[in-house]
Amino acid sequence: MARTNYDPLALDPLFDGTLDPDLDDDRDKDRPSIQPRPAPTLMRDGLALVCASAVRFEAARRGLSQRQIAAEVGLSRAAVSYRFRGRTAWTLDQVGIIALLFGCEPALLVSEPRKPVGDVAGNYGAS
Repeated sequence: MARTNYDPLALDPLFDGTLDPDLDDDRDKDRPSIQPRPAPTLMRDGLALVCASAVRFEAARRGLSQRQIAAEVGLSRAAVSYRFRGRTAWTLDQVGIIALLFGCEPALLVSEPRKPVGDVAGNYGAS
């Protein structure tokens, strides 16, 4: 299960930008624990890593495998793996194809995660 503060099945989830969504919550005593890492930001990590993180997140949210994405984009699964990890940047054409596959705007895949509504709008529910 991904470490996030939103419902992954929501039509338009808000990713809080604090944890990388590919990390596993399950911890075994025999394995070292996985430490959360901050989501990539444009200023700190650059557009290639922001895009890699967004594609990885949206693929996981939609249940698409690297192999399925590779078939649609015309790459090998290994090439998609390199792009998922940010070792190789996605081209603009590839981002466009992936956006069509995901049914979203390409801008979603090249922008930083949005902050949760509560952080932006304040706490309106408090009395």
